[in-house]
Amino acid sequence: MAKSKNKESLFTQMFITRTEGFIDISQKRDFWRDLASKYNGKFTIKHTVSKELERLILTIPYKEHTIEFTESDTHPLKINCKLNAKTKFSFYISYEDNIEKLLKFFGSQDIQFGDKIFDEKYLIQGDNTDLIKKVLMKDEIKTILLSNNVFSYNCRYNKKEEILHISSLVSRTINSEQELSSLYLLFCITIDEMEKLDII
Repeated sequence: MAKSKNKESLFTQMFITRTEGFIDISQKRDFWRDLASKYNGKFTIKHTVSKELERLILTIPYKEHTIEFTESDTHPLKINCKLNAKTKFSFYISYEDNIEKLLKFFGSQDIQFGDKIFDEKYLIQGDNTDLIKKVLMKDEIKTILLSNNVFSYNCRYNKKEEILHISSLVSRTINSEQELSSLYLLFCITIDEMEKLDII
């Protein structure tokens, strides 16, 4: 009961945006645990020293890679995966809000996928347009991004470590095993396409 009251008082002090703010994630434990079991992953719950806030951590293997999910009472769902790179490759997909529209107005590159709904919602950038389209233009990828309110989906190349770091920032409204599983699938499909194209 004390924890609930503390959470409610924190809630009144914070402004909830699409990525920040306070949300009690304890109700998500069960389906995170179920997904870990389904894909032979590992599920961990961590708390702050005061025990008022918690963070869910889920790591799931895919082939020789590891995909990590994290979400806390005060931070949105983040997904990360590091891959050994055979070649330099990067892409940036983000919500096309007012800032992105302003960047486009001043000449920022925007890759078009030929899907009106998707192209209007997302700003897509990267150095190798043809390769990005080959990796990401699958209907399944676009559907997962749109249906789960994925705010960003990026791949960055780290020259020093020769790795690709794929990451995603997702809506705080992922409330089922099916939704979380589809985000795992998003990374799996992307990894498969990168392997086919000899990027990793």
